[in-house]
Amino acid sequence: MTVETALEHARRAFALKKYEQAVEYYATALELQTKKHGEDAPETANLYFSYGKALLEKRYHRLRFWARSNPRTEMKQKGNVSSSAGANGKGPILSFSGDADEGVVLFGQAEIAEEEGDEEDAEGEDGEPEDDFNAAWEVLELARAIYEKGKDQDEEVKMKLAETYIALGDVSLETEKFDQAITDYTEGLTLKLDLLPISSRQIAEAHYKLSIVLDLTSGRLSDAILHAEKALESVDARLAELRDGINGKLLPAPIREAKTDKKGKGKAVGSGVHADSVHHLTKSQMEAEIKECEGLKEDLALKVEELKTTPSEPTESAPAMAARALDAELNAKPISIPGQPAVVNDLTSLVVKKKKKAAEVDAPAKRRADDGEDANSPTAKKAKLEEDAQS
Repeated sequence: MTVETALEHARRAFALKKYEQAVEYYATALELQTKKHGEDAPETANLYFSYGKALLEKRYHRLRFWARSNPRTEMKQKGNVSSSAGANGKGPILSFSGDADEGVVLFGQAEIAEEEGDEEDAEGEDGEPEDDFNAAWEVLELARAIYEKGKDQDEEVKMKLAETYIALGDVSLETEKFDQAITDYTEGLTLKLDLLPISSRQIAEAHYKLSIVLDLTSGRLSDAILHAEKALESVDARLAELRDGINGKLLPAPIREAKTDKKGKGKAVGSGVHADSVHHLTKSQMEAEIKECEGLKEDLALKVEELKTTPSEPTESAPAMAARALDAELNAKPISIPGQPAVVNDLTSLVVKKKKKAAEVDAPAKRRADDGEDANSPTAKKAKLEEDAQS
């Protein structure tokens, strides 16, 4: 089997949502490609990326099957914004893919188009979810390293790097490495903002994904609200462009000049970077996307409102609050918490002092008792008789 044949089978299987088969064919193509060009060759980067995405979709497919088979089972859902389940079950999950047939996907209401036999394939899969996620992370990291080296060559490579960062963020979100997910989503968003207009659905998607993981991170609620609002602004801009296109008022697409390096050589401007531009749509496609984006806008507005009504997080950490509560209960020396000032309680008013006379009277009696001399003992009686005779 050649690389081209394996890739053809892999892409067909992926399109038919046969992700298990897609993974196998991509693995075969990758093995043949690395033998021919080497593991770090630029020609291998796209295969690494496609293989990583197939691994992710394979895992997502299985999670969706489990969710449908076990509706009462609480499980972690897919963090990807275009998925059928929500990140840790939070909020409405929205589709930004640009496919008008997908519409807006809400948590628990996904309609998953699958070929016959998909359920049996999913049921027969073995292994832990982390296996696919770890493998996806490794190959996506290889793709990222290669794209980083060539990101200044043309915009298509730069866009591939941005998509790789977003995919890495998806993996980190699923494995609950939220800090890493924030870093990767931010990198991907920054690159896309440099390449795409604010009205691009990819910009809205990146902002929304970043909002999801920030919402799951302690102390980042305000940032989550900010990015959810920016996602809403992006959808608003998209709707404005679509309506202008319907009414024939859409401005011509800006012409991007090819950049030149220090040697005066021109660098290519990728034609696939702006694939979701409104200029590429027919009138019927614009009308369908307007309906889709209107629903998307409504759901995003609800998400923003939900975030804004989320109770503010306490400024004091949970361990510090627990320590203070325990200190108040016991009225003892407070437990020291790093970074928190110690509170000193004055207990002198609670100390009960004994009277001095009582202490002096009791002392001799105590000492006699300690020596074992009782008033009725023979020794005590003899001493008393001698004392009376002398007197």
